[in-house]
Amino acid sequence: MILGCGVIRTIAAHKALVAILQDSNCPVVADAEALHALAFKPDVCQGKRILLTPNAGEFQVLSKRPWPSSEQERTIAVRQLAKHYHATIIVKGAEDYITDGARVHVDHEGSPYLTKGGYGDLLAGVAGALLARGQSPFDAAKAAAYLVGRAGKMASARLGESTVASDALAQLPHVLNQRRN
Repeated sequence: MILGCGVIRTIAAHKALVAILQDSNCPVVADAEALHALAFKPDVCQGKRILLTPNAGEFQVLSKRPWPSSEQERTIAVRQLAKHYHATIIVKGAEDYITDGARVHVDHEGSPYLTKGGYGDLLAGVAGALLARGQSPFDAAKAAAYLVGRAGKMASARLGESTVASDALAQLPHVLNQRRN
C-alpha cells in the first residue's frame, strides 16, 4: 500500500491516515502527507513492514531538526530516524540515503533534474511494487532509488531541464532491460 500521496493536510486526514496504517497488515510506503501524520505518532510504525520516503523538508518534520549537510552527519541522522520510527527510511535528494536502522546505503544514481514534483510519487510507486513482490523495505528502497534515478538520468540526458517524472517513467522499461542483460 502506498499511503499519503495527494492527501490534503487536515486533522481529519491525519487521523484517517494513522487509522489506515494501524489497521494494515500489508507492506506500506508512507509518503507525503502520511509522513506529516506519522510525525505525531511514530509508534504506529512498530511491527509494520514500512518504508518512509521523506525529502529533506519532510525529514525535518519527522525528526524535528534540519537535514544535515555532511555525509557522516546524514548517515547518523537517517539511522537514528529509522530506529525512532521502527521503519526503513529513504531520504530523497541528490543522493538518496537509505537505512533500516542498521545498514545504510547511499544511492548516487540520478540527475539534478529529478527534484521536480512527481518524482517522489514515482519512487513511492516503484518501491510499493517491489514491496508487493515480497522484497524487504530496505531492498525495495535501494532498488527503487536506483531504478528511478537511472531512468531519470536517461530521460534528462535527452531532455535536459525540461525532464518531468513521466519522462523518467517512460524510461523504466529500458532500465529494467539493461539490468537483465
